Amino acid sequence: MQDLKAILEELADAEPYNPSKKLYMKWSRKLAHLLLVLGAICMALLVMAGLGYKLQRTPAMAYIALAFYVLTSLFSLLALLVEPAVLVWVMLRWKAETTHTFVSEIENDEASVKRLIRHDEDALKRAQYWVQLKIKRFDTRIVFFFGGSTAVYSLLALTFSTIKDAGGLAWLQHTFLRGFAADNVTNTAILWGIALIFGVSIGAMLMKYVQSRFVYQQELLEMALMRKASARSTP
Repeated sequence: MQDLKAILEELADAEPYNPSKKLYMKWSRKLAHLLLVLGAICMALLVMAGLGYKLQRTPAMAYIALAFYVLTSLFSLLALLVEPAVLVWVMLRWKAETTHTFVSEIENDEASVKRLIRHDEDALKRAQYWVQLKIKRFDTRIVFFFGGSTAVYSLLALTFSTIKDAGGLAWLQHTFLRGFAADNVTNTAILWGIALIFGVSIGAMLMKYVQSRFVYQQELLEMALMRKASARSTP
C-alpha cells in the first residue's frame, strides 16, 4: 500500500507540458505587465500634470501633460500588442515550433516515467487499475447526470439561447433586480432554471477537466509499464 501511495503522489505531481511556459512566452507576459505598469505611472503623472495646468496655465505645463498623454497611450498600446506579436511570430515558424513542442512534451513525459519505473511492476499495475477505475467512475457520473460529452456543450448553448429568447441581458438584469415580486414570479422561475442549467454545464466541464488529469496519469503508467516490459525482454 505504501508503494501504491508513493506512485499516486508522484502522478499527482506530474504535469503535462504546457507550451505557454516557454521562455519567450514568459518574457512577453513580463514585458506586457511592465508596459502596463509604465502606462499606469504615466497616467498618474498625467493627472498630476492636469491638476498643475489648472493651477498654472502655462505652455510648459501643457506640453508636459501632452507628453504624459502620449506616453500613456503608447505604453498601453504596446502592452496590448506584445503577446499577439509573439503569437504571430510563432505562427510564422509553426513547423519548427511544432517540432520543438513535440520534443519538449516527450522530454517532460519521459522525466515523469523515469521516476515511475523505480517502483515495482506489480505496484504500477495496481496503480493503473485504480486510475482506470477512477476514469470509468467519472464517465459514469457524467453520463448519468449530464448525458454524453456533447450534451454538456448543448446545455451551455441552451442557456445562452434561452437568455437571448427571453430578452437578453436587459431582461436578465431586470429580472435579477426585481426578485420575487408578485408580477415577476414567472421570470424569476425561468431565471432559476437558466442558472441551474448553467451550473450543471459548468460542473460537467470541471469534471471533464479533472478526468483529463487521470487520463494523463494513465498514459504515464502505460509508458512506465512498457519500459519495464522492454527492459525485462532485453537480454
